[in-house]
Amino acid sequence: MVPSYKKLLALFVALLISVVAFASADLNSATEKVLKSLPGIGKVTAKAIVAEREANGEFTSLKNLSKRVKGVGNKTVMKLEAAGVTFGADEEAAAKKE
Repeated sequence: MVPSYKKLLALFVALLISVVAFASADLNSATEKVLKSLPGIGKVTAKAIVAEREANGEFTSLKNLSKRVKGVGNKTVMKLEAAGVTFGADEEAAAKKE
C-alpha cells in the first residue's frame, strides 16, 4: 500500500513544526509545556526549571542551567544544545559574565 500524498505532506508539516519549535525554544521565557517538549526534559525537570528561573533569575548558558537545576546533567545538556535552545536576546553578553 502506497501512502497518500496528503498523509506524507501532513507528516512533513508536523515534522517541520516540531523542528522549528525546538530551534526557537528560549529557556528564559518558555512555559512548562514548551520545556516538556524539549529532548531530555520531563514534567518534573520542566517545573524545576521554571521554579529556579522565577526564584533566581534568568539562565545564562547550558552550563549555568546544569549547575542550578537538579536533573539537568551532561546528557540533557548535549540534547538541548543539539536542539538549539536559546537564552534570550542578551545570551552572549550574559555568557561572557560567567
